[in-house]
Amino acid sequence: MTLRARLFAGLLVVLVTLGLGGAAVMLRQRAFLIGQLDDRLRAASGDAQRTVNRVTVQGAAYAGAAALSDAYIGVQDPTGELVTLLAPTGDPMLVPALPDVRRFGQPFTAPTLRGATGHVRVIEVPLRRRGRTAVFAVSTSEADAAFRQLLVGGGMAVVAVCLVLALVAVWILRLGLRPIQRMTEAADAIASGDTDRRVESFPEGTEAARLGHALNLLVDTAQESERRLRRFVADASHELRTPLTTLRGYTALHQAGGLPEPAQVDDAMRRIGSEATRMSLLVDDLLLLAAIDEGRPLERAEVDLVAIITGLVDDMRVIQPARPVRLMLPNRAIVVGDAGRLTQVFAALTSNAMRHTPETAAVDIALHVLDRVVRVEVSDDGHGIPAEERPRVFERFYRADRARSRAVGGSGLGLAIVSAIVTAHRGRVGVDGGAPRGATFWVELPTTT
Repeated sequence: MTLRARLFAGLLVVLVTLGLGGAAVMLRQRAFLIGQLDDRLRAASGDAQRTVNRVTVQGAAYAGAAALSDAYIGVQDPTGELVTLLAPTGDPMLVPALPDVRRFGQPFTAPTLRGATGHVRVIEVPLRRRGRTAVFAVSTSEADAAFRQLLVGGGMAVVAVCLVLALVAVWILRLGLRPIQRMTEAADAIASGDTDRRVESFPEGTEAARLGHALNLLVDTAQESERRLRRFVADASHELRTPLTTLRGYTALHQAGGLPEPAQVDDAMRRIGSEATRMSLLVDDLLLLAAIDEGRPLERAEVDLVAIITGLVDDMRVIQPARPVRLMLPNRAIVVGDAGRLTQVFAALTSNAMRHTPETAAVDIALHVLDRVVRVEVSDDGHGIPAEERPRVFERFYRADRARSRAVGGSGLGLAIVSAIVTAHRGRVGVDGGAPRGATFWVELPTTT
């Protein structure tokens, strides 16, 4: 069942419940009004014989006649003839129409034979003289008028409630169901291939506006993810094509007899091994990124970043003894994480600084323990990174220097792996600075406190 059908069904249930409740109240009120008339009749007919005798003798001069000014009193003989003893002052011609069967002591409603009143409440009481019956009647005009007023008021209230419910239904349809219908149509169009389709804007502050914004954001994110995935696959294929081409080339050359000398064969095998190593490293990097993307748990232990960076700096001084390396480190900087992966992060940043700057260019490494954050900065005196390139340096297979050979520049996954590992540790990574000051890569990781 659709939401629209459920809404109409709910409104119908409310209306039916309201109608039944109103009818019950009306019937209860009418019973109350009639009950008041019956109480008056029972009080007046309590000593019917005495009342009839006094009214017969004294007529309107009867001392209790004032209390019975709106009542009818009569006597019916055995033949059924009704003799009026006292008529209401407001309707002196009133004569009730009595049924053939007597209903002694039980009030009932009866029409009238004459008079301005249409109906009366009647009670019949047997008299001591055999066959005679005292008849007491009270007009229902006032009770009927009060009931009609109540009925009109209740009807107006029901109409007002129906109008309010109709307005509420229209409001819900306009601000709730119709936006959902339009969003459903937009989602169906997007699923059918119309990727440029978006949900229209709705009034701010409504659930429809938030849902529409979330749906548009979801579609944009999905499109961006698909675009990045396609680019990633294309770049990975391109990266693997180069070593594969080399392998196939040397294999074909050997099969064609183009490597007659053992030295040539040795050189070809060396090149094949080198390219195979490149492919293996590239596949390892791709597997690592896939594992991080899947959210596989990392080791969680206390790690001293000072010890990691000190060890990496020692390696740098062994690899490039002529390079100046300046350090600014505290005694300790403890974070919780995977020591191996964090070592990989800072090894990639220091290797990046050595690879892309002359051996005489200085590298500065600073570590700052801030409020609940440890910040590590790796700066170099190279050519820097242009501002328009910085937002993309952490993308997979991206190289700021397209002219750099792949043998020197790496696979283009190093900084992407750095970003993925830091993000998995709930940290942040970025790059500042540009020519001619060099680049500063920074990493922020939460501390144990």
